[in-house]
Amino acid sequence: MNARIITALGAALLLGGTVAKGGLLIHDNFAYPDGDLAGNGGSGWTGAWSGTNPVLVTSPGLGFADAIGNTLVTSGSALNTADGGPATTISSRETGDRNGEAWISVLIQPQNTSSDFIGVSFYDNGLATADARFAIEHANGKDLRLTRRGGGTVNSTSFTSTIGKPVLAVIHLVPDGGGGDPALDRIDVFFNPTLGVEPGAPHASLTIDGLQFDRVRVAAQNGRSSLVDELRVGTTYADVTPYVPATDPDSDGDGLTDSQEEELGLDPFFPDTQFIAAVKANAAFFGLRSASEIYDVKLRGPSLSVFGSSVEYSLDVVRPDGFVLDSIQEPISTPPSRLFLRLHLDTP
Repeated sequence: MNARIITALGAALLLGGTVAKGGLLIHDNFAYPDGDLAGNGGSGWTGAWSGTNPVLVTSPGLGFADAIGNTLVTSGSALNTADGGPATTISSRETGDRNGEAWISVLIQPQNTSSDFIGVSFYDNGLATADARFAIEHANGKDLRLTRRGGGTVNSTSFTSTIGKPVLAVIHLVPDGGGGDPALDRIDVFFNPTLGVEPGAPHASLTIDGLQFDRVRVAAQNGRSSLVDELRVGTTYADVTPYVPATDPDSDGDGLTDSQEEELGLDPFFPDTQFIAAVKANAAFFGLRSASEIYDVKLRGPSLSVFGSSVEYSLDVVRPDGFVLDSIQEPISTPPSRLFLRLHLDTP
């Protein structure tokens, strides 16, 4: 296990209120008792969770694995934005003043389709509507999107999600990344990125005037349900996506694991999708057969019959439903002096 993973594992298991090590600035794995969210756990925060109608802590927590099998380090419990009632749930916590480049990650699992607001939002100076800066929220259904509040509401294109399946949302705050004169800032969002390497093209980007925030709010209008877990803020992508490497990943995403590609003499870091498709389309050329081309039969027997000094063996070729496809009967010539017969069958 390399030093980066050891550091990440240690940070992920911090449950007290101590300052986070290295580039991980803020973290909460919601390791609180089940029920209304309250407490001062996690690391890097400047205050405790609060809310007049808080979201609920629920067990177990969420998990996430990327397309090649790397697994996000997780622990603790999760939050459910539904508390069983019709009232809007809101919980918030102060992060201290943040203004500059940062990476933020959070796991969100849609639980239903709803046009009501459900999301994780970042505010500055308070929780009034005018204090909202940006959020990861439901996009009028089960799908997720990045939304900018500061400077006017703008929504990104939505990311297709599945009810009951966690989505890893990673936000990158980029100073002066929005262009213009004076330059605007930029917010990038990556949904379900590959762990272990900083992603390139984001799912969406929005410009914003200022990257400041000092608190996080988890809320759902009319008590709608969504699960939230593993909230992290850090200085790099690696800080907010600690992971355990896959034991046998498919690094190039072509359907063959790295060890399979090495066995075949292929490059595990270059996709062989076209080659694999060509093999499947011309299986006979390679002496291969698909499962649908193989007739599933079995042998029944053999049985031996003795008639005086002669012996006859027989066996049946049958389908799985018992239908006899063929019967084979052959005599065996044996010397008169032999009293025993040993039968050997070569089987694959």
